Amino acid sequence: NYEINNINKDPNDFMVAAEIGLVCFYGIELGFKLVAHGRWFFFNKDMSWNILDFFLVVQSIYEQAILLLATNGTGVNLSFMRTMRILKIA
Repeated sequence: NYEINNINKDPNDFMVAAEIGLVCFYGIELGFKLVAHGRWFFFNKDMSWNILDFFLVVQSIYEQAILLLATNGTGVNLSFMRTMRILKIA
């Protein structure tokens, strides 16, 4: 409800920090998985989920980098990927 109620406002500091924290957490988790499994990360019985995880984490890192590097405040809106994250959880 927060995003809908504040659709034309910038996110507050807590929301930004939470999103960056979660992206860092999942990025580190993905890194550990890639180190532990190596190339088999993409070729095991959970290959479909692993590829989806990889795609979502890389896209989230990209989104945060674009938002942090945007100097004029008109960052690229890639929020449709949040829907993909929700669908993965469901």
